[in-house]
Formats: sequence, structure tokens, C-alpha cells
Amino acid sequence: MEHGSRTRLVTAVMPVVVFASGLLLGLAVDSNLSAEPPEVVATTVDGDEPEVERSRRYMYEQVEPTPEQSVLIDSLMKDYRDSRESLEEELRKGYRELRSSYDPQYQALVRDLRGAIKDVFSEEQAAEYQALLDDFERRRAERNENDDRD
Repeated sequence: MEHGSRTRLVTAVMPVVVFASGLLLGLAVDSNLSAEPPEVVATTVDGDEPEVERSRRYMYEQVEPTPEQSVLIDSLMKDYRDSRESLEEELRKGYRELRSSYDPQYQALVRDLRGAIKDVFSEEQAAEYQALLDDFERRRAERNENDDRD
């Protein structure tokens, strides 16, 4: 075999050998690095429970209150939830009232914009645009009607 032919053969074979070696090495490493389920990976803290479960508890539960303390804390948490739900309802009600006070102004802006857009269109385009707007308004009214029922 000539020296030039041998060089070309080595040049052609070397990338294939390097690629195959990398592929085999990657497969070997990948099989050793497979993910474990959280239950297996979770370490225990003081031998009582996995860290994963511990992190899902309320912070005060991690202090390990006595049964009497737990009863008092549960009562406080119930009061807190009731107060939070009441506040959230107040906020929703306030938002509806605020929106209703701005609604006429908003609707006027939307009407003016839609009218200006229709003025740009030809008669056929304006009619098609109005049909699309009517369909949109009908669907929105139906959606609002369904929301009010819930």
C-alpha cells in the first residue's frame, strides 16, 4: 500500500473510530446516570421521614407541636382561611364595582375606535367587519352569561 493511500485511509477511519468511541462512552455514562424516583433519592432527617415529605408540610408542623398546640394552631389556621376568603371576595366585589364605573367610558372608546376603523373600509369590508364584531359581542355576552351562572 502506498504512503498516500494509507494516509487517506487513516484520515477516513479516524473520525469513525472517534465517533464510535464517544458513542459507546456516552451510552456507558448515561446508563449510570439515570434518574431515581424522589422516594428513593429522599434522605431521611433524624430518621423520621424523607426530606421530600417534610418540605410539603407547613413550617409550624416541622417544629413538631404537641397535640394541644396542634389543636390551637388548627383553629388559628381555620380563622385565617376564613378571613382570607372574605378578603378575596371583597377584592373581587371591589374590582367589579370599579370596573362598572369605568365601563361606560371604556365602551365609548371602543365604539369610537370601531367606527374609525369602519370608516377606513369600503362598504363591503365595513359590513363584513360589523358582522365579525356582532358575532364577537354575541359570544362575549354568552360567556358573561355563563360566568354569572357559576
